[in-house]
Amino acid sequence: MLLRFEHLKEVGEVYINPGNLKVLPLVLRGWRDFLSLDEETYGVYARTVYNPNERFLVVNERDEKTARQLEGLYRELLQEPTRFCREEYYRYQLHVGEFEGLPFANGWVGSGIVLVGEAPGRRGCGKTGICFYHDASGMLLRKTLFSLGVNPDFIYITNVVKCNPPDNRLRGFGEGELELLGRELEAVKPRAIFAIGRTAEKALKRLGYEPTYLRHPAWYVRRGQREPTGEILKEYSVIKRAFGRTFNSWKP
Repeated sequence: MLLRFEHLKEVGEVYINPGNLKVLPLVLRGWRDFLSLDEETYGVYARTVYNPNERFLVVNERDEKTARQLEGLYRELLQEPTRFCREEYYRYQLHVGEFEGLPFANGWVGSGIVLVGEAPGRRGCGKTGICFYHDASGMLLRKTLFSLGVNPDFIYITNVVKCNPPDNRLRGFGEGELELLGRELEAVKPRAIFAIGRTAEKALKRLGYEPTYLRHPAWYVRRGQREPTGEILKEYSVIKRAFGRTFNSWKP
């Protein structure tokens, strides 16, 4: 489950995980080239450093301790899935997922920046196991953060509901989802936390957090926006301000 920073390779202005690529691209200058990689040629996970077997980025011993806690929580989810997911969500997730295991979370566990979404999407996290990845709303979020100078692979991203609701129709969350999310956040210890959508905001407030609310990228996608506009860039710029410097220039 752990991905060590030294296993990544810096190419141009981005980091790649060589293990995610069927072949290395001949040209990779920046994030636009990175996000345009064709998955049939380069692999499903080519446009992120994560995959279902490597979800938690660690750069030091403190990160590794945190990641081990998260790994333990994930294994609890696998052992008792219907304790933390509704039965119907869990069964649907098994139907749509194209990876071994269940969705959980991914990112740099020591970043201090946490994005909490609502639930996996059928064409995105539900299919790949990686939060905000592969579908239209996930890729819009990634394009937006990259445009702001924030590498989305260097923040921690999770969802309130871990299993994909049938036909993406989320009908709230229960105490099991809240328990797991609460324990997850206790391990990560965020210094800035963002609620992506109203469901995430509601859940985080129930847990005692005061998150910064951001409209879900799907809100923009439903209005025909699949590329970052001034509106979404302005709204999401609070993430960059929270970190205090660009991720693309970050070095451990």
